[in-house]
Amino acid sequence: MLWSAAGRHLRLEVAVPVATLLASHTRSAATRQPKTDQAGQPVYTVQVAAMFEDQGEVLAVKVAGEPAGVDQGVRVELAGLVATPWEMGDRSGVAYRAAAIRPASDRGGERAARAAAS
Repeated sequence: MLWSAAGRHLRLEVAVPVATLLASHTRSAATRQPKTDQAGQPVYTVQVAAMFEDQGEVLAVKVAGEPAGVDQGVRVELAGLVATPWEMGDRSGVAYRAAAIRPASDRGGERAARAAAS
């Protein structure tokens, strides 16, 4: 996992992410209505198994718009993945959001695509 900090948001890259659950609508805890982003697109959550060096973790990644072609067990690309630390009372955690989640290409993901473009 590569981290780069910008304020309280962290941009990161994850090696070999795999979708573990199908995308589901994110709902407001107060109203139980589906959440939308600023453009009015529905927000989905995809659980992704991510490997970091010698350990793994399941990340709940939010994305605007339904991630097409993402199915359980499919390797995925997490474009523009950002981690945002949060605190609420005595609870804390990290929220993950991606600009897009799509099936991984054979070219090796976002990092490989950037390297090929250079």
